[in-house]
Amino acid sequence: MSNQDIQAARDYHEVTKLAYINLGNKPPLYKDYADGELVALPVPALEAVAGPAGGTGSLDITTLARLLYFSAGLVRKRVLPLAGEVHYRAAASAGALYPIEVYLVCRDIPGLAAGLYHFSPLDFSLRQLRDGDHRGTLLAAAAGDPQVAAAPGILVFTAIFWRSAWKYRPRSYRYCLWDCGTMLANLLATAQGEIGLPAKVVAGFVDEAVNGFLGLQQGREAALCLVPVGAGGSLQDFPSEGGEQCAGPDPLPVTPGDAAGGVIEYPEIRRIHDASCLATDGEVAAWRVGAAAPGPWRTREKLQSYSPGSAAASPQSTLFPLAKGGAASMSLGQAVLGRVSTRRFSRESIPSSQLRSILDGATKRLPADFTGPKGEGLVDTYVIANAVEGLPSGAYFFSPGDGELELLKEGAFREEAGHLCFEQALGADASAVLFLMADLERVLAGLGNRGYRAAQLEAGIVVGNVYLCAHSLGLGASGITFYDDEVTAFFSPHAAGKSVMFVVVLGVTHQKNQVRPFRSRVGEMLDALARGASGAARPQKA
Repeated sequence: MSNQDIQAARDYHEVTKLAYINLGNKPPLYKDYADGELVALPVPALEAVAGPAGGTGSLDITTLARLLYFSAGLVRKRVLPLAGEVHYRAAASAGALYPIEVYLVCRDIPGLAAGLYHFSPLDFSLRQLRDGDHRGTLLAAAAGDPQVAAAPGILVFTAIFWRSAWKYRPRSYRYCLWDCGTMLANLLATAQGEIGLPAKVVAGFVDEAVNGFLGLQQGREAALCLVPVGAGGSLQDFPSEGGEQCAGPDPLPVTPGDAAGGVIEYPEIRRIHDASCLATDGEVAAWRVGAAAPGPWRTREKLQSYSPGSAAASPQSTLFPLAKGGAASMSLGQAVLGRVSTRRFSRESIPSSQLRSILDGATKRLPADFTGPKGEGLVDTYVIANAVEGLPSGAYFFSPGDGELELLKEGAFREEAGHLCFEQALGADASAVLFLMADLERVLAGLGNRGYRAAQLEAGIVVGNVYLCAHSLGLGASGITFYDDEVTAFFSPHAAGKSVMFVVVLGVTHQKNQVRPFRSRVGEMLDALARGASGAARPQKA
């Protein structure tokens, strides 16, 4: 590309223009398969929704309804003065845009015939798009993954990119993966914790085979992961060796997933997604081998306690064990149905036992095809503690399984937290802020571009778990955007070379749950420097 190739400047300038959101081309919240045969799902009684499931561990239409309701269901509607009718779903979504769709591929199960179905949250139903048992198509695309082979039902999570890009533009690719992750957190908690069904996140599959099988719009929609659910549905007829393009039934006619017009294409989204696609089942098998090899996972070193007088003695290596939880928590159903968007925190302290319960629950072993042999994930957890009882205010690193926080630097960092959280009061007022970070060089070296998808998905699942754990303890939580490089700099040298995947804030919700104006002293200082105040000192805190 030469200096005279002026289209590059034009394209970049167009992509990065700021303007008010065009409400005229807002994509619909729901994808409509009007011609599909409708299967109404049983709506659980209030007692069943709010209380423990007491499940049998088998997949039938009732347990399927519960899985779909708590991961992707429409839980309530409200009419707001300015926004009109707003729909609230079981899992959190950036901007309440809900770009993730859910499909089901199953054999005959009690109450439901074998087929390919699309889940409609609006009327809580399934619409059949293909009849017959097509699990073999997904099994071939997943290179014979054993849990896919054993599952009577497989859920496929897909993204309609424009639904999120309408507001968040090129960065929305991250948001789609985060939103998928929060839904997966709810699904895994419901399947494994409430019903007793095995479930696993499968991120490795032949993209074109799955997208074509579902009839997705090329470049605008794409499958993000498969989730086999249940056991005892063994499939015998599938390719046992990789290397060949996965064959399957004829593609479905493409059904538009966007608004009729006004869709803006963001080539950055298509480039990163296409670059992370796997073309053959042989590539999938090789990718899975890479996922099982040493290298890409999060830090697992045992934290070393600070010993005064030791050669490495430093306040930065002090460990703080968090008290084990003992507080009563509500049921999963109550936590999901009672969740509301936290817009303001009260700055109250929370017990360290609550923080530990949240951290332990959020970072528990993830059943996925990209985790290590001991359950190691791809993301590390860093913490700014603003108000946690028995814990000095400061910056910390959390080691899963140890129940300990390693102090990286002590100090009152509310202003810094608010600044790092994209100049939002939520970061400054929260009791604690969790930063999910990944060593992308290690991840990409071990898993290629597909590893980027996996790391973002995992971060979304961790944040989804934080939502569930925090709300079950009566606390508030909110996923939040951030300044990428400044977060890395703040936690360095410990976090040197790592990249932020997602951030979540938690604490006691303020009685007036409304956004408050905020500008950090860090932001004020940067503004002053930008205006030419050379050598401006950081303002003192009041």
